[in-house]
This record gives sequence, structure tokens and C-alpha cells, in this order.
Amino acid sequence: MKKSLLRQEKGMVLLMVLVVVALLSALLTEFAFSTLVDLRLVETYRDSTRSYYLARGGVRAGQMILQEDQNHYDARNELWGQGVANFPVGDEGVITIDIEDLDGRLAINALVRGNNPEPVQRERLTRLFEHFDFDHPADMVAALIDWLDTDSETYDQDGALGAESNYYQSLNPPYMARNGPLVSLDELALVRGFTPEIVDRLRPHVTIYGNLRVNLNTASPEVIATLYFDEDRRIFFEEAEAIAEARDLSPFETLEDFQREFPGLWELFPTSAELTYSITFRSDFYRIRSQAWVNDGTRTVTAVVGKRNNQIHSLRVD
Repeated sequence: MKKSLLRQEKGMVLLMVLVVVALLSALLTEFAFSTLVDLRLVETYRDSTRSYYLARGGVRAGQMILQEDQNHYDARNELWGQGVANFPVGDEGVITIDIEDLDGRLAINALVRGNNPEPVQRERLTRLFEHFDFDHPADMVAALIDWLDTDSETYDQDGALGAESNYYQSLNPPYMARNGPLVSLDELALVRGFTPEIVDRLRPHVTIYGNLRVNLNTASPEVIATLYFDEDRRIFFEEAEAIAEARDLSPFETLEDFQREFPGLWELFPTSAELTYSITFRSDFYRIRSQAWVNDGTRTVTAVVGKRNNQIHSLRVD
């Protein structure tokens, strides 16, 4: 009887030992897996940090490329327009750098000067919105004017009606008009008449930086077609495409180059002063997008920089 009990006790002990061993094995496996995961997370964080600094270095390299460009015109066939694609850095890093000129676009914040609408920019933006067949282009521009100006009076001129904070307060959720310059293009979707889809269509053609002058060497045909208009004559889209094609083959360096290439369009501008007021062949604002990879880590740094003063106006990290 005692032997039978002893055998039972030994069997129970053995079973408990096996259970403990199994639990320890499971814990050890879980610990090893957890340690491996933690190690991978540490490595990924390390690589992500390294890729961030590499991407920041790419922005600096882009600034240096722009500073080296000291001629009297800016065009996409120059070094800055070529970019850098998948350039190896060390044994583990790769970087891509893209540089875009923003002065070939219509400057939205130039729509209001002081607290007054700028007629030239108002007409240009209206024509751009008409080109894309947006609903009520004049009202869209009027709403933009009210978003940018500092007063609370609704713009109501030339048959166009804007929108002030009383309109936005009626929405769900309510918000206020900025009554100041846009801080990003994404903010444009908050303005009455604009949607994220409309903003995406406009992105290649508008910017929050710059002034009334547009770089003819980098402007899209859609923007070029907005640069002059009166009751009798406008730059038609086909003419704008011809201008873009000509400048891509041989960039305009001076107003005289443009005059020789397109004498008929030159005559649209009553005075050389008006032409100088409308177009330029140099740029100051550029967007540098630098994307870097180090092993499993990747970061993108996007900066808007000024060429003249080498200043960074905005910086975003993704």
C-alpha cells in the first residue's frame, strides 16, 4: 500500500516537473521572441533615426545645389531640376532628392494686399478655376478673399459672394475664418467651395509662397494661360502649351527672348512695365523633398526654402 502511494506521489511529482518544464520552455520561447522583437524595434528606431538625419542632410544638399546656381534665370533643365535618385550613401543608406520651383505657380496669399483684393491675382485665379470647370469660380475667389483679409465683412462685388466666419460657424463642426494668410495648401480645403479633391487638382498650379510674378520657365500651361486677359484677347491654352514647349527646349533668359519667340503674344501687354509686373524668369521659393532609407528605416523631410537668403520657410518630417 505504501509502495503504491509512493509511486503515485512520484508520478505526481514527475507530472508537476513536466508541467513546470513545459511552462519554463514556453516562457523561455516567449522571452526569446520578445527579446527578438525588442531588438528589431531598437534596430528599426536606430535606422529610422539615421535615415532622418540623412534626409535632413539631403535638404542641406538641395540648398547647396540652389546656392551654386548663380546665373540670371531658373529653368528645369538646370542641375536643381534634375534631382538625385536612389543615391547610395555609405554601406546601408540610400537617398533621393527632388527640387521643385514654386514661383511658377499662382501665389494664393498674394490675392489680398493689406486688406484689399489684388485685381490681377483675382482675375488669374478665376481663370484658373474656370479652366478646371469648377462650380462658381468667382464665388470661390470671393470666399478666398474673405478667408485672407482681416475684416469680417463679406466680399460682395462684381456678382461674386464670399464667406466670413458667420458662415463657417454654421457648419458642423463650426470654425472661424483665418482672416490672414494660408499657412498650408491643405488649409484651402476649409474655405467654402473647396474640397480636398479640388485642392489636389490645384496643387501643381498654386502655392502659398511668392508674389504676383510668375516664372515663365517653370509655369504649367494652365498657369501661363491665366497671365493676360482682356475683353478682346486672352492667351489661349494652345498658345500656353506652345510657350511651355518652347521654353522646355530652350529656356527664356530675358524678356527679349520671349519677345523674339512669341512677338504676337508680346503685343498683348501694353507696356514693358506691365510685362515685367506679370512674369519673370528667376525664382526664389523652392520645395526640397528628401527621402532617405537606412536598412528598415525610412524618413522623408520636405522643406520650402528661399534661394536668395538660403532660409528654410517650412519643414515637415514624415
